[in-house]
Amino acid sequence: MRNAPHRLLCRLDEYFHVSVVACPNDLSVVLAGAGATGNGDLGDVLLLSPDPDAEEPSGIAVLAEQSTAVDAVFSPDGARVTIGYADVGEGRGGPVTYGLDGAPRHGFAIGGEPHEDDGGGGEVDFVRLAQSGDGRLLVGGSPGAQAVAVADSATGRVLLTVPDGAGPVALDHTGRRLAYARPDGRVSVRETTSGAALSTWDTGLPAVHALAFSPDGTGLVAAGGDRPTACLFTADGDRTDVVVADATLTIDATLPWTAITTRACWTGRGPAVFTADDHLAVLFDATDGRVLWTGPEQTVASFTPDGRAFVASGSDGITAWSLDALL
Repeated sequence: MRNAPHRLLCRLDEYFHVSVVACPNDLSVVLAGAGATGNGDLGDVLLLSPDPDAEEPSGIAVLAEQSTAVDAVFSPDGARVTIGYADVGEGRGGPVTYGLDGAPRHGFAIGGEPHEDDGGGGEVDFVRLAQSGDGRLLVGGSPGAQAVAVADSATGRVLLTVPDGAGPVALDHTGRRLAYARPDGRVSVRETTSGAALSTWDTGLPAVHALAFSPDGTGLVAAGGDRPTACLFTADGDRTDVVVADATLTIDATLPWTAITTRACWTGRGPAVFTADDHLAVLFDATDGRVLWTGPEQTVASFTPDGRAFVASGSDGITAWSLDALL
């Protein structure tokens, strides 16, 4: 776990309350978002240059101010990054794609107004993101709008919008199939070209917090649950549930933090799931439940697009771990 190959990418000020972190495949850039502090500061979204020796990180660009970012994906070539925001009252819309110069390239909307039956009771809405393995398509899901939108990553043009989304989304490598979580804990799969419904599967979870397709598209992992669980689906819909092996590692899956920060990744060595709440964070092997890594409360993390690195916040700053070594 902690002795696996890793390196500190950059240090952050102790008052920088990280809400999202992401890196491209070569770890040449660090995206870090600071969440709302409750004193009127909604946070900033920064591109940073990795430098573990500097007391403060060297900034490349400020992508957004007075904005709370909760999800981010770099394109496979590392030339652009797409940000999903939380709407904490500033009227923030859908995902926005930026170049590494900090300039916005385009954005796209997800659905319409927040759904009147979303049960939010004034809760914060947010956007979850994914992209196809080839980087041609982006997808965003919003629990507030209860919708999912698939867009061309180069232009932001929306190609498909479907209802009944709960946030978490995934695209297969070619972008031909879309998977999305539904509000009732089920997962649906559709064709992206026609929008045709292919399957809807029951996960047995009250809510799904993350999704990922296998590299060959024949498998899908859905993650959630107080006892962190990965539901592995075959193309035929056969389900295998994998629960984190350490029974003492429980998560409050009802927390917004858990819904926003849970991530899933499926590499050539298998699937992995990261989840966190107000007390702890855990990364586990989704094939056998083996604990790969643990962290403190309110840790945020992500996987590089190629699934080779696990990037996480911590007391020292932002650190990248070799996922192959952890698995």
